[in-house]
Amino acid sequence: MLKFVTDLFKPSAPKPPPPITSTTSMNFDAVEVAPFLTRLTNHPRFELPADVATAIGDGLSDIPVEDTRRWKITCGFDGEDIAMEIEVFMDDVDAPDLYFFSTQAAITEIERELEAFAASMGT
Repeated sequence: MLKFVTDLFKPSAPKPPPPITSTTSMNFDAVEVAPFLTRLTNHPRFELPADVATAIGDGLSDIPVEDTRRWKITCGFDGEDIAMEIEVFMDDVDAPDLYFFSTQAAITEIERELEAFAASMGT
């Protein structure tokens, strides 16, 4: 009985984020990457690290054409921790493809943002 009572007040171990199950991607002009990631950082459903747009945007110049780099982050989505991976494939000079890997719900929202961003850019 005492163990039951003490277990009630013991902090529970944090649960791991849900697994990555989905992906989406889009081709960007290099100058559009940081603005899109800033838009995603400011999205009310996401809690991304504040420096993610700068880190990835600044890192583009270090990626040779036909090469790939991947960032793995833990972030929030709808108040819960999730794993997200952002991969950049430098398809051509100043034309990276961005791939997003995460939960289905997060990827669905990222797809909406990709479509809205493309529409705002006139593409």
